Amino acid sequence: MDACRASRIIALDIVPGAVPMETYRFPQRCLLLFGAEGPGLSAKALELADDVVYISQFGSVRSINAGAAAAVAMHAWIAQRAGVSAE
Repeated sequence: MDACRASRIIALDIVPGAVPMETYRFPQRCLLLFGAEGPGLSAKALELADDVVYISQFGSVRSINAGAAAAVAMHAWIAQRAGVSAE
């Protein structure tokens, strides 16, 4: 349970104030929160998040499939830790 309390909640959604994933430094311990394709996360989920990040896209795309978004985000998290030992 202590690990959960030490984790930051990172919401992934395209909303005002969100930062691009390419410039975001994911914390070692985090919980990634994804919404439904289309409507995204609820206002309450965004309010509870410590940070809000978006996946940069080109064109008129509002959202991508939640499974694809999760894969992109998890890859970004692990790529930032390549060669770094676990804490």
